[in-house]
Order: sequence, then structure tokens, then C-alpha cells
Amino acid sequence: MLVRRLFLSWFFLASCTLIAAAAAPDDDDLRNLPVVEHVTIPQPDLSVIEFDSPSPHCSVAPLPEIVDAEAVRFENEEGPDTGGLLPAMAQALEKFRRLVTSAGGTFDLKSAYRPLAYQEHLQQVWFKWMRELRFNHQPGCQAVRAQVEDEFNRHKLMPTQMPVTDSDHTRGMAFDAAVMMPRVVVRSKKRRVGVSSVSLDRLALMAGLRRPDIRRDPVHFKLVLTSTVRAPLSE
Repeated sequence: MLVRRLFLSWFFLASCTLIAAAAAPDDDDLRNLPVVEHVTIPQPDLSVIEFDSPSPHCSVAPLPEIVDAEAVRFENEEGPDTGGLLPAMAQALEKFRRLVTSAGGTFDLKSAYRPLAYQEHLQQVWFKWMRELRFNHQPGCQAVRAQVEDEFNRHKLMPTQMPVTDSDHTRGMAFDAAVMMPRVVVRSKKRRVGVSSVSLDRLALMAGLRRPDIRRDPVHFKLVLTSTVRAPLSE
């Protein structure tokens, strides 16, 4: 048994030696092997890569674009348009202006005739600012908010008065004006009675005008179809 084990061990060692010798490459094979240099894989420059980020979002739509040609002209022109007023309205406006200035007051015409499409634009500006953007602080809404606020102020709109679609302005029968009247001292023969002012509405009536809603729209004057009246300048 010992001889047999020695024989098997010698046979195993001899077989391994022969296999190793057959598998070993010669010197020529080693010299012909390709030489692989160290390769550096280029890395992307992260500083120039633009990563997608969520864009600010505004829940309020921008103002509709003005497409009507006459409305575009009104939007781009400076100053009120009196050419579209009815002849009677134009005459009443000028008479009212003369009465105010002759009484020592000031008259600043803000708006006169407006076409229907332009009136609708003013209504849209008022609604966007007062109902949707005035107290809107969404980061994505600040650009449109600034634009609408600028439109609101440029058109001298009033927070308390939304422009209506069916307006006397579109019919050439109304104008808006800031009128300031002086305060005058009323005296009796013996003593000072008090301080009063020339009645603005009395002067308007003398010119054939009236203010339909003094409380909510004090600058709005409308043509009345009654004959003008004569009245003193003070009361």
C-alpha cells in the first residue's frame, strides 16, 4: 500500500509539471503581447451642465392681448380723446371747464370718449388687479403682478369703481375729471358766519352735466338731457 501511494504521488507531480510546461508562453510570445497603458476616463464638467429645475408657476393668467385697432390706438396715445364725444357733450365739457376756472377752481380732464373694446380692456385690468393680483405673493406671479399694477395706475383706475362694459364713455356722453374748488368765507355785515365752498354740482348742472354716483365715482360727469339752469356761484 505504501508503494502504491508513493507511485500515485509521483505520477500527480509529474502530470502537473508537464501541464505547466505546456501552458507557459515562450519569450517571443511575451515580447509580442500588446502593451496597455493606463487609461483615464474623462469626467464630465459638472459646472457647465444645466440641471432642470422647476420653473416658477403663476396660477393667474396674464392680461389678454388688445387686438382691436382702435383700442390699440387708445392704449398707445397720451391724453383723453374728446373727438368721439357727442357735440352736446363736448360743448357741456367746455362750458363746465370755463365755469370752474372762472370760480377759481382747477379742472384736470382724465378721460372722455372710449371705444367699447378699450372699455373692456380697462375692465380686465381692474379685475386682474383687484380680484387676482393685488394681494397675490406667489413668486411666479410677481412679473405679471407688476405689469398689471402699472396698467392700473397708468389708466388712473379707482379701487372702488370697476369700469362697466355698457358705459356712457363708449356712447360719447361722459367724461372723468378731477375738479378742485376753492373754499370761500361767507360773512354777514357784523361777523364771520363760516366757511363754505362753491358748489361743484351746481356748476355742473349749469353746464348741463351731473354726477350719477358721487360717493363711488366722484370724477364721473354725465350729460343730462334737460335744459341748463341758471344758479349763483355760491350758496
